[in-house]
Amino acid sequence: MNIVGKTIGALLRRFFERQARARSWDDLARNLASSGHDLAKRMHAAPDTPHDREVAQHIVGIERWGQRRLRVALGEPFVQDGHRPYRLPEDTAMPALAEAFARTRADTVALARELEANGADKGLRVRHDDLGDVTLGAWLAYLDGHARREAKRLAG
Repeated sequence: MNIVGKTIGALLRRFFERQARARSWDDLARNLASSGHDLAKRMHAAPDTPHDREVAQHIVGIERWGQRRLRVALGEPFVQDGHRPYRLPEDTAMPALAEAFARTRADTVALARELEANGADKGLRVRHDDLGDVTLGAWLAYLDGHARREAKRLAG
């Protein structure tokens, strides 16, 4: 990664860390659930075009990849991989992608609640490929912010 990428990553990491710092597990989970509902509706309204399918694939893939990283706090081994293996088959239609996002976001909310129930430290750091070592709380803020930003690219 070049100096510009490292600088942007450091700034984004601080942004998400600041967002998560004062929030409880419950706050983070409720924010994810609320935005997930809105984003799923937006995806359901989006046309089934190659562009919108790619945007939805990216959102779902990143969210599932982030879940895998968060599960490190529950004892799963860290896996250095990207988001592409977490995407759905390339021929998945937009309605199915919208449903997959809704299920994936519900899984993220459930994971946040599981982390809390298991006494996970919100300050535990897990590696993000671009942002560096990020706390669990910041991971949840990142997943929420990422999906919100990317969904603005949908035509619907």
